[in-house]
Amino acid sequence: MSVALALFFAVTVAYILIIDIFTILFRMTGMTEEKAKFQVISLLTNSGYTTKESELVVGKLLRRKLARTVMLFGYVFSVTIITVFVNVVLALPKAIQEDLWTLVIILAIIFIVFMLVKKVTHMKVRFNAFIEKLGQKWMFQGKGNIISVMDEYARGVVAGVDIRELPRELDGKTLAEADLTTKYGLHIVMVKRNDEMLEYITKDTVLLTGDQLLLFGRLQDIFTLFTPEDDLGRLREEKHMARLEGKNNKK
Repeated sequence: MSVALALFFAVTVAYILIIDIFTILFRMTGMTEEKAKFQVISLLTNSGYTTKESELVVGKLLRRKLARTVMLFGYVFSVTIITVFVNVVLALPKAIQEDLWTLVIILAIIFIVFMLVKKVTHMKVRFNAFIEKLGQKWMFQGKGNIISVMDEYARGVVAGVDIRELPRELDGKTLAEADLTTKYGLHIVMVKRNDEMLEYITKDTVLLTGDQLLLFGRLQDIFTLFTPEDDLGRLREEKHMARLEGKNNKK
């Protein structure tokens, strides 16, 4: 019983951490948090999903790489880690096994503290920022703008954009000159600069490298504006390959 409980708490904490981390990474590829978490849980548990949902992953190279990594974690947890853990515990001397209840209590406390910390907004924000920083280096090699989808409304999304490379359309231009609403249908809700919110966003505001934006608009338009030219070419190639794969599968 003690072995089962210890295993439960240890694996649960690890699973939740992996789900949270990869949800953030998937969200950085343009998914909402709800869809990203669903994808991660499905991949991690190998439960599968519909063709339409799988196309969200298959249609983009970066998501396919993330999906393979999540599935690898799933295999490791379901086969290697659990098997090794159980075998080691069962091989322990009886005297040591009797002390496992102490380990169970410690793991239970860690689990409770972990779940409570997850609910603290400040800690969650810092954790997300840390994972996004790692994701920026791992997935984008430190280049490109981070686009994180917060929520969906009708045909638009609320997204955060961490500007690392200022688009030519915004370079040295005021918001009035850039005219994002007319050209892209985008509405800037908030601008954070040097860890402080700008009190007013006016037509004379000029966006700078390092700014963090919260905006509303169509996801495709957000990517069109904030994706560097070399990455746009890669995205077009990914879409072309996805279409070819779709045709081949139909045949």
